[in-house]
Amino acid sequence: MRILLPTTITEPMIGAATTIPAVDTANGEVLWVPSGTYAINDLRVYAGGVYACVKAHTATAASKPPPQDAANWLFKEPTNRMAPFDEYIYTKARQPGALTYVLNPGFITGFAMYGVEADASAFEYRESPGGAVLVSAAGPLWEQAYGHWELLFGDLQRTEKWTSPLLPMRPAGELTVTLTRNNADVEAAVGWLGVGRWVTLFAPGRDFGGTEYGIEVTPKSYAYFERSKTNDGTYKRQPGRKAKVVTGSVVIDSKQAPQVDGWLRHILDVPVAVDFSDLPRYRHLSTVGFLTGSLKTDSWGITRMNFTLEGNV
Repeated sequence: MRILLPTTITEPMIGAATTIPAVDTANGEVLWVPSGTYAINDLRVYAGGVYACVKAHTATAASKPPPQDAANWLFKEPTNRMAPFDEYIYTKARQPGALTYVLNPGFITGFAMYGVEADASAFEYRESPGGAVLVSAAGPLWEQAYGHWELLFGDLQRTEKWTSPLLPMRPAGELTVTLTRNNADVEAAVGWLGVGRWVTLFAPGRDFGGTEYGIEVTPKSYAYFERSKTNDGTYKRQPGRKAKVVTGSVVIDSKQAPQVDGWLRHILDVPVAVDFSDLPRYRHLSTVGFLTGSLKTDSWGITRMNFTLEGNV
């Protein structure tokens, strides 16, 4: 079991070669300016966010920007460029044909992508901006076939997630991620792009993860059902987003317990990517979500972490 301890991505960390602009006018975004007249429901972009006007007003040079003007503006969503860096998977960056992010986040050892809509991906990790390539990979984004039927008759599924191998740590490393479509008119998209430091919960005295068998995965629906007042079995259903809840346990060396406790407190109430195995048979376990756990000292040398990973939408 490995956890991506996150690094918060800010606008200055996004390189100039990123293909989605800060204000994506092709996607209908309009920059807020401290002048002009704004009507209710007007949408304007400021500092990576899209804000909706809630009160008609005329701005002046002295007007506060939307994040500081709650009387006139309400945050609606991140911009197309910043969508992968908020907490949710369903808010996606989109661009026809292909999209590229170039990130300079400082010390990292990995990244993960979820909510991916693409036919192929590629990444490069460089020593520094424009420097030597340290790690790279490229390929199609297909899940392994469930069986011969899917393999032979074409019912293959595109993967919606991709996690990186361990990257060499560099103080000024540059990460370039590209998602492409086979059809240039179809949008490539990514809902969550996290970077940070991979940490592994090792089994006692071993160099592999200590996740125990018995992990449970439960689909979770956020649909809303309203039963008929006539009590005749009918209902109204409002479709909702879907996630999953993963529960299980990990055994670790008791020497690692204080550090793991620190990690759990560090990521409390913060969505993180959790990866359990590189084997295709366990690919359904991994997700982005809120990880909580309790540490129980089973013996002098062994600690068990019982965890719950509530997947994000």
